[in-house]
Amino acid sequence: MIPKHIKLLKKIRGDVLRVLVTGGAGFIGHNLVKTLLSNQYQVNILDIVSNEDSRVKTLIQMGANYFQGDIRDLAAISKAGQGCSHVVHLAAQTSVSASMENKTLNDEINIGGTRNIIEFVNTGEIKKVVSASSAAVYGNCDQMPLIEESAGDCLSPYAESKFQNEQDLLTMVNDDIGVHVLRFFNVYGPGQGTDSNYAAVIPSFIDNIILGNSPTIFGDGNQSRDFIEVSDVISLILLILIDDSETPNDIYNVATQTETSIQELLTLIGNSVSQTESSIEIPPASYQSKRSGDIDSSCASISKVKSAFGWQPKIELKQGILSLVEYELRS
Repeated sequence: MIPKHIKLLKKIRGDVLRVLVTGGAGFIGHNLVKTLLSNQYQVNILDIVSNEDSRVKTLIQMGANYFQGDIRDLAAISKAGQGCSHVVHLAAQTSVSASMENKTLNDEINIGGTRNIIEFVNTGEIKKVVSASSAAVYGNCDQMPLIEESAGDCLSPYAESKFQNEQDLLTMVNDDIGVHVLRFFNVYGPGQGTDSNYAAVIPSFIDNIILGNSPTIFGDGNQSRDFIEVSDVISLILLILIDDSETPNDIYNVATQTETSIQELLTLIGNSVSQTESSIEIPPASYQSKRSGDIDSSCASISKVKSAFGWQPKIELKQGILSLVEYELRS
């Protein structure tokens, strides 16, 4: 589900870029790599996933150079990044709950690993870095939509580590290298995992409903999120990679500026499943206590990223959910 304008990038970007994508076998990463490869970019991937993984095999067959390794290992980063001019840094420990259970491991991966990326970038031939951050850095802010300057009320070790990443990238990377930090809000789309206790809410809801299980809501369901489809995220990353306007190094929200409650989301998913496969009975939700570290409400201002790159999301949540449900039922 790649926006049509992405197909134009090959014609306007000039020289072919070789991009290092850390976390390139993950949800956002593999969708990004497929798009880069389909537009004739050269791509090196660094990820901890085995090269026998089916997703990795597909990316290799498409032309990616795959390096199995950990961002905690500087030598592995240097090997994977050889010959690259741009870095998209997506590799991370991404679960709030997991960070509460093991802060040390979370910080080793997120803080230590990102500092290794910075060390590599500063000693290589890298021209630009695009790095993933998270809406978790806002915590519970009273004022919506959230503007970039409001961050810092971190409620979990995960949020703290991503906030530290932002500061490190903007202060430790050499001045002649472009750095653009993207605060992803709730990204969803094809290929998002459900095989974990920490699965994201949309694939978890869809998977449970299709299997006839009650989807679990943590809290009362009134908590809200700003959901963005993965192809909109990828379109922004590609725009940044080809941007030659010397946009200042900065941090940007990546979202839709639309707030949706978890209860509303569940209703939307249920309706989409019924529309696609009427024989599936929609089970009622089960409710559990709110999880520690989870924020109450989240909705981003995207004025800054619109102004900087002329980007805006194209896919409305209803459309994205219906397409994702259809994809999951075909899988």
